[in-house]
Amino acid sequence: MIKKGDRIRIKPEWQDPGDDKFIWVALEDEDGGRVRIAPINTGLTILPNQIVDTNMVELAS
Repeated sequence: MIKKGDRIRIKPEWQDPGDDKFIWVALEDEDGGRVRIAPINTGLTILPNQIVDTNMVELAS
């Protein structure tokens, strides 16, 4: 179960080029097999975010 604030990693088969360079966090608790995520090291004032299926991500170690 992914919880708000967890650091996560997008699985390689679901990554866009450059996704592995970002530190991703969950913005909300997992709900219904989906979770809202955002990269926190973009340097942008407003963080881009997206909702992904939980099978596309895993907890970062």
